[in-house]
Amino acid sequence: EEKEKFLKKMEGCMKLYGAIITATPPYQGKVSPCGISQGWVWLSRVLNMQPIPDISATVLHAFLVTASHGMLRKYGAQFMKVLDFMHRVYLPKLEEVSESFGPATRLKLFLEKAIRDRSFPTPDGVITEHIIPI
Repeated sequence: EEKEKFLKKMEGCMKLYGAIITATPPYQGKVSPCGISQGWVWLSRVLNMQPIPDISATVLHAFLVTASHGMLRKYGAQFMKVLDFMHRVYLPKLEEVSESFGPATRLKLFLEKAIRDRSFPTPDGVITEHIIPI
């Protein structure tokens, strides 16, 4: 499989994962087994691994584009500290092993804007109300 095709597939999977973990369960009082806390666990595990050329930057960027809005709402300042860590510590490691500039540059630009603005737009396609009647 071609590298670009593989990275595109991983990007799609991570955007889907980010959407799933930030989705609100349709019934009040129900807890999703794939809630936002699982996204926190995934993010911390990835950041504790050695970066994989291009793959790490691609999956992190795709996840953050989709899940950052919900993660900031849930974790607030702690989430911003993780983004700052990514920018100061993890990104230089990632840039050392990158085979191409695209994925790492997209992640770097995203992190710089996130740290500067301290906010994230609501991702495309988010439904703010329950679509299943309660």
